[in-house]
Amino acid sequence: MLLTIAFALLVAALSVFLCSVLKSQGDISIAHSNLDSIRACLSGEGSTIGQLLQERSRANTRLLKAFRLSNTFVSGDEEVHSTFVTHAKGLLKDANKVGWRRFRDLATRAIEHEFESLDHGATLHFDVFIQSVCLRVILVGLLGVDASVESFAQDDIATVTSHINHLWSLSKQPQDIPSHLLPNLSASLRRLVPDTDRYPNPVDFVIPSWETLWRVVAIAVAHSSHDTGMSEAMSRLYARPDIKTFNSEGSGVSPKNIVDETMRMYPPSKHIGRMKLRPFARLLPSFLIQFIDTFTSDALRQKVSADVNGVQQSIAIWGEDANTFNPSRFTNTGSSSLSKEQRDAHSYVFGGGPLRCIGASWAPVAAAVMCSAVLSLTGEEQEEVRIVRGETIGSRSGWGDWFVEKI
Repeated sequence: MLLTIAFALLVAALSVFLCSVLKSQGDISIAHSNLDSIRACLSGEGSTIGQLLQERSRANTRLLKAFRLSNTFVSGDEEVHSTFVTHAKGLLKDANKVGWRRFRDLATRAIEHEFESLDHGATLHFDVFIQSVCLRVILVGLLGVDASVESFAQDDIATVTSHINHLWSLSKQPQDIPSHLLPNLSASLRRLVPDTDRYPNPVDFVIPSWETLWRVVAIAVAHSSHDTGMSEAMSRLYARPDIKTFNSEGSGVSPKNIVDETMRMYPPSKHIGRMKLRPFARLLPSFLIQFIDTFTSDALRQKVSADVNGVQQSIAIWGEDANTFNPSRFTNTGSSSLSKEQRDAHSYVFGGGPLRCIGASWAPVAAAVMCSAVLSLTGEEQEEVRIVRGETIGSRSGWGDWFVEKI
């Protein structure tokens, strides 16, 4: 008994000492900016899936605070991860089974619905329009909500899209988040997704499936809308929405090339964060790590990130036109074929290692199909609706001078 107490006191004393040492080292973040270090950062060579989940969830505490998520992105629990992945794979399987033609039709109806309430000569912010269309389509076409895309209340759609973007931005700031935002978001989400059995916390699935997708669609539309070759590629996909057309380059670029270049130039996650054990902490026994974690949170860990944006726009990897939007670099013929280094770099737009995005095959096609629908209904040949281009292309924000106008 005395030995047990003495051992516990020794462990506690050692923990206090270690924490004081770590506190003096500050909170320096390490950014991995070459392919080998990014691979090691995301793959966690020698790490268990449980350790990788802990590294990711500890890096995402800001999202837990802002959205009260309960999914695998903020949890280190392997059972939570397994349940989420199983559910997500089921949704993707069902969506693929129904097919891309239905997905195109859902996008078409969602776009038409957004314009129905506009008076002639009225405008709608471009980003708000894309966000609304994508959310309506995702709710029905992926999450399987038993409703039509037109049936969702516009107020709830507007609240969900605006509040997710606002909360995401606020989560990166040190100040407190206004207390009314999350309850309002949750109330609107519950009205949009009423099935409490399938979705006890709807934001767990809405954020991963919508938050990235709408930005890819918006950027792809912005680049394609004034380019004949890209517009024609998307027009072919709208006429025949299937994988073959998505991959087909025809006489120029393919829809896949356009989405690939969009995600290279504007990666959904520019920096993928992890909380890694500090080098000396890896030598400690697991029980001691768990003990210290219980009382000192991330004292044993250091922030690291994979600089995905850096390798996507590296001149050393992509050449002198690395910062130019050029989908033809992804074509499968001629001198534009990708090198192994370029293929490896581009693969990280979906993360890497065992936790790589499970929607990596589905999402690009979904983005292209939605892009094709937007362009088909707002193209230059259309007499009722048009896109009013701004000076620069935005991402999550920066679309202030972009509009869609009902002529």
